[in-house]
Amino acid sequence: MIAVFEKTLHLPVAIENDGKCAALGEVWRGSLQGVTDGVVLVVGTGMGGGIISQGKLLKGHHLSAGEFSFIRTNNEHADNVDYLLGMQGSSFVLTKTVAKAKGLPADSMTGEKVFQFIEEGDHTFQKIFQEYCRNIATQIINLQAILDPEKFVIGGGISANPLLVITIRKELEKLYMRSFLNVVDANIERSKLGNEANLLGAVYNYKQSFHLE
Repeated sequence: MIAVFEKTLHLPVAIENDGKCAALGEVWRGSLQGVTDGVVLVVGTGMGGGIISQGKLLKGHHLSAGEFSFIRTNNEHADNVDYLLGMQGSSFVLTKTVAKAKGLPADSMTGEKVFQFIEEGDHTFQKIFQEYCRNIATQIINLQAILDPEKFVIGGGISANPLLVITIRKELEKLYMRSFLNVVDANIERSKLGNEANLLGAVYNYKQSFHLE
């Protein structure tokens, strides 16, 4: 595939997954600068992102490391796609759930409107949002136990509102307080790059691929 692009463009080409590029962007110019081991979670239509291990992007044997969307979140319904993290952590599913609770068409709801309802003190939507953040917090605890990163970075369009990371932190604290089995508390931070992370990461991947300064 790369050869086809290079022949067409008459330029060298480097290709990488957009979520993995977001992780590289955070390493190069964002919240993972100077961090050897970190995890980037990109909250969007699914749950993208990437894993940085020993300062490098972890790709895995089949190049699928960091495909967080495919994590199963419920043993009883493990064969149901609704219980994949890509659905449980999807900003689209959040807006759809809020729209249903308000009796509105799914396509009429946006992330901005969801936060507006929450900030206005609507208890129904606050509960929906807390459960949404709890699902993400639960998987952060699992990933902390498996990968032991120094830091988690939360990105994606919905992370532009600080309330997302604030609420995930609160749900993490609740889970920690109810369990004595946690070895290390996860350190989470909002992306400094936002939706620019994957674009900057694509540049960084290109520079790394061709050993450019």
